[in-house]
Amino acid sequence: MFSIALDANSAVRVYRLNTSSSGYLTGFGGIQGVSTIMRKPVAALSVIFGMALAVNSGYGQGQGYSNGASVPAAASTSNAARNEDYDPLLDLPPLKHNTVTLMGGVVVSLDEVMNHMVFEPFGTKRRMQVHFDTRTHFYLDGKPITEREIKQGQRLYLDTQLNGDRVFAKTIWIRTSAESGMGRGQIVDFDPAHRTVTVRDELSGQPLRLHLMPNATIRKGNQSGSENDLVQGALVSIEFAPQNELRSIDVLASPGSAFTFAGRVTYIDLSQKMIAIDNRSDGKKYDVSVEAIAPSVLRQIDEGEDVSVSTVFDGNRYSARSVDVIKAKSAQ
Repeated sequence: MFSIALDANSAVRVYRLNTSSSGYLTGFGGIQGVSTIMRKPVAALSVIFGMALAVNSGYGQGQGYSNGASVPAAASTSNAARNEDYDPLLDLPPLKHNTVTLMGGVVVSLDEVMNHMVFEPFGTKRRMQVHFDTRTHFYLDGKPITEREIKQGQRLYLDTQLNGDRVFAKTIWIRTSAESGMGRGQIVDFDPAHRTVTVRDELSGQPLRLHLMPNATIRKGNQSGSENDLVQGALVSIEFAPQNELRSIDVLASPGSAFTFAGRVTYIDLSQKMIAIDNRSDGKKYDVSVEAIAPSVLRQIDEGEDVSVSTVFDGNRYSARSVDVIKAKSAQ
């Protein structure tokens, strides 16, 4: 703080109030006659230094006065700083504070251009579309990553919420360590001595090596099974615990087993000799090879029609032995 003598009446001395660029008081001013200052120099200095100390003390505490209005607290200042980072023209709007749901599952398919994935939660065959964008946080074993690390067939955990009519992922975690889960696949190898079962996952195509627990449940269809049913090529549904401990395994089909599927035809590719059937008994879709079926029979099949197909599982696919078009049979 300092005083400036201006060109004015020599009988007075002018002091100016100095303020910082932020509006805080840093100086004191006034107009007094010289005679007054001469009579009370100590009093004037005391007032000036007292006000300077008061202003400096208030400034150090993050508070001050400008035109009689108080300065916002530090928390409000930090919030304002964060708001300044948001550009309404370039940035997506902040997400609403809706209920967040945690779910785990498998990436069935991924569209990196449109920023969404088809996701199948563990323990269900219900598939859902999940969206993500620049507001989504991605982590691999707790470390931040980008969406480029997401691959088809990966097991993920999602924090999801509704964003309008879409399911939106706020956070996506990838964990490379073994976690509890469920899946389907085909037995590649079974080692009874070491009690290890290697299953090729049906979605990712990657082998998963599991330790068959002594108390693991083995089932074949609707009946109890045994380790003798864990043959190479068998289609299985599995449930496993951390550390790749196999707790339950259901043998869905063994090589050479016969199956009959009845339901609506959802897909036909005569060039590949393949049809897909929505099986009514279990609500699942099956691809069936129709190479052994006569062309005259295949020409009677249309998408949407009901059929009954007798098949044999050969370890790689279901091969049709006969096809009965139910609609044609009913019309006769």
